[in-house]
Order: sequence, then C-alpha cells, then structure tokens
Amino acid sequence: MSSVLRKAGTGLGEAMQPKTLQWQFVTFARILFAIHLLYSGGAYIFFGWVPSAFFNPASPVGRFMVELDTIGLYPLVKYLEFTLGLFALANRFTPLVAVMEFPITIMIAYLNLFVEGAIAPRHYYTGVQELAINVAVLLGYGAYYRSMLNARNAPKWLWQSADERPPAAERSASQLPIWLIFAGLMAVVMAASWFLGSADRRLPPRDWLPPVLSFVTMLALMRVASPAVESRI
Repeated sequence: MSSVLRKAGTGLGEAMQPKTLQWQFVTFARILFAIHLLYSGGAYIFFGWVPSAFFNPASPVGRFMVELDTIGLYPLVKYLEFTLGLFALANRFTPLVAVMEFPITIMIAYLNLFVEGAIAPRHYYTGVQELAINVAVLLGYGAYYRSMLNARNAPKWLWQSADERPPAAERSASQLPIWLIFAGLMAVVMAASWFLGSADRRLPPRDWLPPVLSFVTMLALMRVASPAVESRI
C-alpha cells in the first residue's frame, strides 16, 4: 500500500510541477501538428474537400493528385493523416507519429516549393509551413531518436534494450539456422520469380542476385570481423 501511495504522490507531484518553456513550446507544436493533420484528413474524409489544383489540368501537381486518387493512394494518405492526428492530439506515440508523417511532409513540401511555387507564390508558404510544423515536433521529441543517430549499431530486436548484449552461447551459435533461413528465402524467391513472371522475365538477376550477394557478404563479415568489431556492426 505504501509503495502505491508513493507512486501516486510522485505522479501527482510531476503533474503539479511548473511547465517549462520547452514543455509549452513542444506541446503547442504537437497540438498544432495534430490539428493540422486532423483538418487535412478530416476535410477530405467528411466533406470530400480536395485542393483546387485537383481541377486544374494545367497544374502538374493537380494531375499528380488525380492519378494518386485514381489508384486509391490519395484517400489512403488522408485517412492515415487523420489517424496520426488523433494519436498526436492524445499524445500517444507522438515520436512515431512525427516520423510516419515526415515522408508525406517531404512530398508535400517538394511539390509546393519546387513545382507549384513558380505558378502561385502562395505555395511557398504552404511548403515551408508543412516542413516547419513536422520538424518542430521531430526536434521536440528528438531525444527518442538519439540511438538512431549512432554511426554504427549492433542488431537489436524490438524487445531488446539498447545496451543489452547477447549471451556468449548466442554469439557463438551454429550457422545451420541461418543457412536454413537463406535456403527457404531463396526457394520462395526463385519460385515466385519463375511461376509469376512472364516467359521473358523469369529469374531476372534483380530477383536472386541481391539476396545472394547479401548472404555472401554477411558470411565474409562473420569470418573477418573480431567479436569487438561485430558488436558495433
């Protein structure tokens, strides 16, 4: 009981602590990011709104968006944005949300700054706005990405901690399992390439050569790398 009360008291104390400028700025950026995504996705989902360039045959971006809509990718992006906005607004998985949205942000910024900007200067603002909001959230939660910025990283499963080292038995494990995995992978690759390809496109090098080269390189690294070096690869 006493431990529960201590935890509750600690949580209450943290909640009552004065909020720093960092907290205020990052929280503002997160909520702005969330509302921006909810507006962008919700306007399409609930009202069918699309940018005016959609109906302008002279707009390269308009033609691009029409094709995205034709193949179903434009609606997918809007539903994804709305979902990400809900998570960001609730402050759930915010670092992941910011990363997932960033490729979409880059695409929107590029289209506005380098394609549509020369046609209508208003797009310069849109491109900068998209980047600024997303980048502010990425920087605001940047500590969660710090381990990703190491130049070299040892393999770690999702459920392992960053500083966890594999046991000695695992470091000297048999190579038989990886050979079996590789053989199974190549069987799938070769079968798919042969049976799903047309007569003139069966077993092209782009299907089987990358996995073969990757496996050979991995075996070479196993032989030439010392344990100390392997821990950093």
